[in-house]
Amino acid sequence: MIRQSDGVSLSALITPGNVVFIEGKPSKEEAVRLLAEKVLGQLGGAIPRKALFDRIAEVEKLNQVLESGFYIPHAKFPELDGFHAVLGIVPEGFQDPATGLTVKALILLLSPHKPAFFQRHLNMLSLLSQTFQPELIERLAALKDPAAAAGLLKGK
Repeated sequence: MIRQSDGVSLSALITPGNVVFIEGKPSKEEAVRLLAEKVLGQLGGAIPRKALFDRIAEVEKLNQVLESGFYIPHAKFPELDGFHAVLGIVPEGFQDPATGLTVKALILLLSPHKPAFFQRHLNMLSLLSQTFQPELIERLAALKDPAAAAGLLKGK
């Protein structure tokens, strides 16, 4: 059984302040870059911009779009003490070049790179992949307001 990431709920992680609506049809890399710019503000200078972008670019090569069309670019940093995330919603979607799947929702997830956090990281990835199924993704893509998007995740 998957635990809810040791007490970290999606509604606590994804607030209206860290929901980004991305217009048009960006490339996968452009979408991730927009979310990385947004997450920088959450980090309070703990990770330099170049280090963040370099690590995300390195790890992103290994991350795959899920069959549901949801994408979870994620990376670990020893400087962090907890999760940091930004939800991107792309109403028009973009096509993943590797799989051909259309992505309308993605979460950039940063986690601490510490042994004690390893299982929490895996639990969070599992929770995200189980939660962001096609029906929820389509409901998110139909919205225009970050507060409404965060509201859909209440109790998750």
